Amino acid sequence: MITSIGIDIAETERLRKDIEKFGERFVRRILGPLEMTEFQALPNKAAFLAGQFAAKEAVVKALGHYLEDRPPLNIIQVLPDESGLLLHLPSDLNARLNNARCLISISHTECHSTAIAIFTEEK
Repeated sequence: MITSIGIDIAETERLRKDIEKFGERFVRRILGPLEMTEFQALPNKAAFLAGQFAAKEAVVKALGHYLEDRPPLNIIQVLPDESGLLLHLPSDLNARLNNARCLISISHTECHSTAIAIFTEEK
């Protein structure tokens, strides 16, 4: 059963400008350590960051069903897996999810990235 849904869109150019202006300090406020490794290896860093930002914002919106406070974006990690994208959360956040599973999808165009997060629970 679907318990919550979140969706977001991010402008690639805006994030490109933020990377140029604020550098790695800005990026580290969005990405976790495992995502940073992937980010540093990519040629199109702004597109990757836009996708991750949109995915994390979608997750935060969907987490509103489970949490009272907004978690920082860099503790939410969206990582590739053989079955798609996998959500990694700290154990204290996972404990509040009632064993919910999160499905995430990210799409990119030249200008935008959009993402959706859907939490499901078995009843």
